[in-house]
Amino acid sequence: MPTVEHMRDVVARYTAAHSAGDVDAVAALFATDAVVADPVDAPEHVGREAVRNFFAGTHQMCDSMELVATGAVRAVGNWAAVPLKAVTKIGDLQLQVEIIYVFTFGEDGLISDMRAYWTADDIRPV
Repeated sequence: MPTVEHMRDVVARYTAAHSAGDVDAVAALFATDAVVADPVDAPEHVGREAVRNFFAGTHQMCDSMELVATGAVRAVGNWAAVPLKAVTKIGDLQLQVEIIYVFTFGEDGLISDMRAYWTADDIRPV
């Protein structure tokens, strides 16, 4: 079972890689058969390559994106939850969305499942 420290470190690496626009580093945090639902009620992306392609598409839509933790990572067992704020810039438009992420970790310490809780109602101009 991954340690609390490991899960917190992975979440920090996840936010840093997204903020740097490093989609390969983001994808490397996920298991080969990982599942991502972002937002949680959207169709799932299954497998590391599908997860990578999803995040690559997200980054292609934006000039920049920064993920910032707005609260502590809460980790127990194989799960970690954290509130994050995504700030995106598209041309002169800057938007932010408050998201609650729930990560499930496999025994290998990689993310096996990620659920992002947000809706269009959570998107605000900066």
